[in-house]
Amino acid sequence: IKELQEATDKPVCVGFGVSKAEHASEIDGWGAEGCIAGSALVRALGEAASPEEGLARMEAVARELKGALQPKA
Repeated sequence: IKELQEATDKPVCVGFGVSKAEHASEIDGWGAEGCIAGSALVRALGEAASPEEGLARMEAVARELKGALQPKA
């Protein structure tokens, strides 16, 4: 992560397999500016019985992951 941050002025984000708060917390501890959880959000929507339930599940996943991150200065 540090090497990438030194090579660019863009935020460094990590993805692939991020689906739990523990994953987001670990990535945050590495110093990344963000984590990507696309598959987890798509899964939450796809496994729902209705679009409304899917959106609620997506929100729950996003809030869980966000809650595991420390605020950046």
